[in-house]
Amino acid sequence: MRAVLFVLLGGAVLVTWWRSRYPGGWAFAFGAGYASDREDLARARRELRDVEKALGRLETAARKRVEAESARHDRRLDTLERAVEDLRDPGLGVHRKERVGELVLYEHAVVSSRAGTIPLAGLQARFESGALTHSVYLTRPDGRVHRAKYPHRHAPGSVEEAENVRLFDEERVRDFAVAIQNAVAAENDFRSHLPAWLERRQEKLDEARQDTAALEEARRHLSQVLTGRGRDSRRKEALAGLSEACDRWQELTGCRPSR
Repeated sequence: MRAVLFVLLGGAVLVTWWRSRYPGGWAFAFGAGYASDREDLARARRELRDVEKALGRLETAARKRVEAESARHDRRLDTLERAVEDLRDPGLGVHRKERVGELVLYEHAVVSSRAGTIPLAGLQARFESGALTHSVYLTRPDGRVHRAKYPHRHAPGSVEEAENVRLFDEERVRDFAVAIQNAVAAENDFRSHLPAWLERRQEKLDEARQDTAALEEARRHLSQVLTGRGRDSRRKEALAGLSEACDRWQELTGCRPSR
């Protein structure tokens, strides 16, 4: 029963829509004697619709071109802006060495669990071995020194021995100190070139901001497509044809159909 009601409702909607397309009465909308008149009106509508679709595709393509060029321009600027920002604030950089005791080595700094972040620029690192403890001394450019301690032997009966404190192999600590020294040398070299690199990247960014030729061309093309839509001869002919068909229908029925 419900299915029958849906069919009847759908049929009623379709009939109402059809009569709105071909106004003037039942005979004009459905009568066989006016089939050719309905076909003339339908053909005029179809021709205009086809032209509108073709013009719509051109507009859609033009808008997508603008969107693509805008996105490409934005991506290029984002990449260059990040490159400039990475030089202005390099941060820690890449992870160079796993933690050895309290220290972790990065591209631009040593991070200590006790002393915090220690920049590599101008840093001096040296290794010393004592009777019970190896040491890595980190001397900052202002003279402040941080000592990282690496026990390699417990004193007999010490608390450390009782608590089984971790011991460090001398070669491993020496290698780590050398890795810090090499990272410092690389960082000092990086800092010496930094002003020139930053200047070049800033120049590229400024050039990219001004290089909007492709985007402006896409926008001009879209403007031409939008302007040409109103001037298109095919559309004008289709509009004129539909207007004539509507006039004939109005003369025939006394009712003017919609487009």
